[in-house]
Amino acid sequence: MRKKMFLTLFCGLSIIFFISYCLIYIIFRSTLMNEIEQKQANLLAFNETIFTNYVDSFNMVPFQLINDEEFGKALNTDSPVYLKMFRAKVLIRKKFEKYLNQLLYSSSITCSFTFYLQKSIPLANYFDSQTLSDNSEMLTSQVYSTEAISQEEWYQRTMSVTWSPYFFLNEHTDELCYAKCIQNYYQQKPSKEGIGVIIIRIPVDSLFDKLSLESITPHSSIFLINEDDKILYQSGEPIENILTSDLTACGNERYSRTMKLASKKYIINTVSVNDDLFLTLLTPFSDIEAMARHSLRTYIWFSIFTYLIVILILYVISKKITAPVISFAHLMGKVEDSRTFDISRLSEFRDAELQVLCNSFLELIHRENTLIEQIYEENRAKRAAVLHALQAQINPHFLYNALDVVSWMALSRKNDDIADVISSIANLMHYSISHPDDTVSLRKELDNIQEFIRIYQLECPIEIQLNILVPDETILLQIQIPKFILQPLIENAILHNPDITSLLIEVHIKQSPEQLSITVIDNGSGADPEKLNAFLCYEETDLKVSNGFGIRNVNERIQLHYSNNSCLSYKKDLDGRLMAIITLFYP
Repeated sequence: MRKKMFLTLFCGLSIIFFISYCLIYIIFRSTLMNEIEQKQANLLAFNETIFTNYVDSFNMVPFQLINDEEFGKALNTDSPVYLKMFRAKVLIRKKFEKYLNQLLYSSSITCSFTFYLQKSIPLANYFDSQTLSDNSEMLTSQVYSTEAISQEEWYQRTMSVTWSPYFFLNEHTDELCYAKCIQNYYQQKPSKEGIGVIIIRIPVDSLFDKLSLESITPHSSIFLINEDDKILYQSGEPIENILTSDLTACGNERYSRTMKLASKKYIINTVSVNDDLFLTLLTPFSDIEAMARHSLRTYIWFSIFTYLIVILILYVISKKITAPVISFAHLMGKVEDSRTFDISRLSEFRDAELQVLCNSFLELIHRENTLIEQIYEENRAKRAAVLHALQAQINPHFLYNALDVVSWMALSRKNDDIADVISSIANLMHYSISHPDDTVSLRKELDNIQEFIRIYQLECPIEIQLNILVPDETILLQIQIPKFILQPLIENAILHNPDITSLLIEVHIKQSPEQLSITVIDNGSGADPEKLNAFLCYEETDLKVSNGFGIRNVNERIQLHYSNNSCLSYKKDLDGRLMAIITLFYP
């Protein structure tokens, strides 16, 4: 009992502890996840503002060049006089130096300008032709012809979408480049290619020093992606086989979601800067779970310590509670004879509940001792009854043997009538005392009834006719019934009609697979069937009852041998004759 009680409390407490830890872990993990998502969103919002300001500053340069009349006239210079072309060249360089200084002042960012003049413009022939990798000096403005870069990918991409800036990474110089096709209203021969392409080059380290891109967790990653899904910048833990299109699927909306990348699950926050740049922060779920476990480590150790103390307390309490019960159980187990049990030992138990058990046990002992005494007395009476019954069996057998001697003497003296009567009496007695609890064939029961009628006719010389109505005589030998369930009904028909001179008794026998029906009808005065049925049900009635087996005895023995639906009942037929009906349902 102690073990079961302790294990029950232990398992219950363990389940509560485990469930509470899981709930706390889930709640804390969810809270931490929401906090990280919010922190990432705030960080992205802050950097989005900075990026937007930079991009707006960059966009101001092409916008100003569109309306710069002096710049447009210089571009239109086409003269065989070298001095004029030289002056136009110097003017264009000064213009770009001016715009560079404005940008440096307004944005406080380290950068340089490179302007590629379309080779179709005559002035372009007076400028050198270099690639972006040929000159990496900062805080300078350079003007070149497009001759050397016309086949480069970034240039073709910029010229394919002239209305929008294009960001790309110059891997040779590790610079983030802003490229935009330039138009000018004052150009004499405008074309869709414009006057050229302006490149604003910013060192990657210099740009991201201006931003706040610290990692949220130890393995967080930061991506800067252009509109062609190319990675311009990446910090933090590298991710293999990443599809950048999945990271930029937000369009121009801010969004947060979870995604599985390289078999690891991440929280992803992405913002778009004018649909030209996408800044994405990725935090792996493993970091969140590690942070949650680390934060809950103190709680876990404290909980385990508390859990062990509570288990120890539960063990002590369960031992204290169960010790008296176990002692009581051991005491009960040692009881071999309630008559020799020392009831004073029950006074050792002081608990109220155990005192109730002790009082109940005392009452049980008293009842058991009383029952033992009663059983002893009943056994003694039973032995006396058995001896009396054995003695009683001697007398009928002696009388039966004596009747056989008298019958033999009557036959030897040629007194056949007396011999027949004595033989009938002997047969009745033998039928009564031999195996009284056995079943007999219906034929044997009817033969015994014939013996009774023969004896009765010696006392009352009336005419008694017994008719057996059965579909097939062979079933009389097949049907087995208890002794004396039919004879009392014939006897009642004879004894309750003493004044009739000719008595006709009919026995109707009907059999089906489910039941046997035996109906006894006589032409006597009869009785009230309702009173007889009430008498069978032990109801109050003014019916006079004679001594003998009686119809109640017959009905009860029928119900003992067969199902509860089997019974004896009375009713009258269409001619007003009393019918005693025995219905036997086969089991």
